[in-house]
Amino acid sequence: MRVLFDGEAPVAYGQIYVASSELPDMDRAFAGQVNGLCGAGQPGALFLMTGTHTGRVRFTIEVHDGEPPAAAEMWEEVVEAPFLLRAGVVDLVPWGDGALARLPLIPEGQDTGRLPVYRVRYCATGMAEGSDPFGGLDPDELDEDDDTYLDRRPDRYLLCLWPEGDTGGDPSAGGTRSDAILRQTSGAAAYWHTWARALPPPLTLWEQVEAEMLARLERERRDQAYRMRDELRRWGGRLPSERLRRVHGNIHAIVRFDRDLVDRVAEADAVSQRQIAVWAARQAFTVAGVADLDWMRPAWTALDRGEPLPAEFADPMALWARIRGEPAVTFATVSLRSAGWAPADPLGALLDAPVNPVAMAVPALTAAGEPDPLQAALEALWAAVTTYAARRAEFLTEVRRAFPFLGG
Repeated sequence: MRVLFDGEAPVAYGQIYVASSELPDMDRAFAGQVNGLCGAGQPGALFLMTGTHTGRVRFTIEVHDGEPPAAAEMWEEVVEAPFLLRAGVVDLVPWGDGALARLPLIPEGQDTGRLPVYRVRYCATGMAEGSDPFGGLDPDELDEDDDTYLDRRPDRYLLCLWPEGDTGGDPSAGGTRSDAILRQTSGAAAYWHTWARALPPPLTLWEQVEAEMLARLERERRDQAYRMRDELRRWGGRLPSERLRRVHGNIHAIVRFDRDLVDRVAEADAVSQRQIAVWAARQAFTVAGVADLDWMRPAWTALDRGEPLPAEFADPMALWARIRGEPAVTFATVSLRSAGWAPADPLGALLDAPVNPVAMAVPALTAAGEPDPLQAALEALWAAVTTYAARRAEFLTEVRRAFPFLGG
């Protein structure tokens, strides 16, 4: 026999647990049992009831090689139950707290193959006194700020565990004894025994499988519904075509401003999409005041011919640094927002504020050179929208004027 724990254990709500992973659910732990003190209905966990609602009780845990002798007469309540292990080491866990003690039922390093089914004997004494909030003490004799009665609880508990067999498996299988009440004395214990027997019977194995399948289907349905709502939100309330779904980058930003334009661009042929991309990049650079820089001509020539951008223009940061070496370009945006105005559209509010048009325009050039013409068109359009900023409605009108097939 090995003593795994012998000391004071904090309890709350009249309960404490032994578990290897997740803590047990109260109803599921006791469903189908006759005893209401030691719930063993969930594999890998025990739900233990105490007379004390809140306080520290004396607790002893022993593991035996075989069934121990009958419980001593001092123990007023004695119950037994089968315990299906999930691990050779479990923890003593108070309510709402981490593990209090590590309980190696099987010595660490010992190879047991399949874990055996254990049997547990849970013994208690003083439960009736423990159910008294003051543990039998006269509250009139306690000082107002004296809460030491929480540490002087009259109830004590002993948990004995031993291997019932070496076959493993379900405790409900033949050859494994069901739970039992071996001794009952107090009304507190009788209350919990009556409560446990009134619980609905536990689900059969097939019912558990079916319930899990239904739960998984419901999770999948909710996940799908969430993804659908999220996609509708990101695409302005209308699902995109598969072609649009394959486009990455800032497409969802321009969708927020003009979803119809995005759809029309997606419906256009590749040649038209490339033309839109180059036109949008030129518009952005024109508004930024840097379209006519002499050293930029190779970039525009390459885009007009449908060729990849020269290497020196493919890095937006390098391009931005080179443009900053040119004479300063002055650009001002005036915000007409009234005092106390709060933005209903944060992205629109951001573009209504003063922006650096050159910084906004630079990505349009590299976007126009994207291999995918649809990606190029939509990225360049978005860069132009951010360059026009507060004048973006003007740009969205200009693009439809330049390409009538985009609609009015």
